[in-house]
Amino acid sequence: MFARLTERFHLTRGKKAYLLGCFVVAFVSAIVTLVVMIGLEPPYTLTTERMTFVYWVAIAGAMGGGVGLYFARGWMGNLGLLGFARAIVGSVITAVIGAIIAGTLTVPFDGTLYAPLMLVSAFIAMPWLAATWLAGMLGAHYLMSILADEQADGFGLAEDHSVASQLSSLSRAQLYRRS
Repeated sequence: MFARLTERFHLTRGKKAYLLGCFVVAFVSAIVTLVVMIGLEPPYTLTTERMTFVYWVAIAGAMGGGVGLYFARGWMGNLGLLGFARAIVGSVITAVIGAIIAGTLTVPFDGTLYAPLMLVSAFIAMPWLAATWLAGMLGAHYLMSILADEQADGFGLAEDHSVASQLSSLSRAQLYRRS
């Protein structure tokens, strides 16, 4: 099913990996947001029961991670040792921006201010959570670097799937003249 979907949008191997990296970050962000919210004191305590607020917290965490990755996309996916160092900085930027957005969406005024502080304190109190976040971000960095490697080889940069690209150069010159 995924292959048929990607064929429809003409995604290359690198673009598929980039998209998968974005989904990894959104999924890990939702998990981290739920774990942080479960550890809070009332009235914001989450329970493991099915509630609309639990679903909303997971969706807000995924959206926050996705938007944070969008803003930090220049830091992620670069090749080499410097690219790895930039990925560490990008993961911190993604975490902070994602926490601000998820906090704003869950508890509009207080969450904007306290969500980054709660995220840092949760990472200090639960190092396994920080390791999970970092592993997810480095996995996304690796997946995003496939596109950077593909573009460094010159593959996938000038793909044109329009109808005119299927014509010969002589036909394009005759039918689509530049004025």
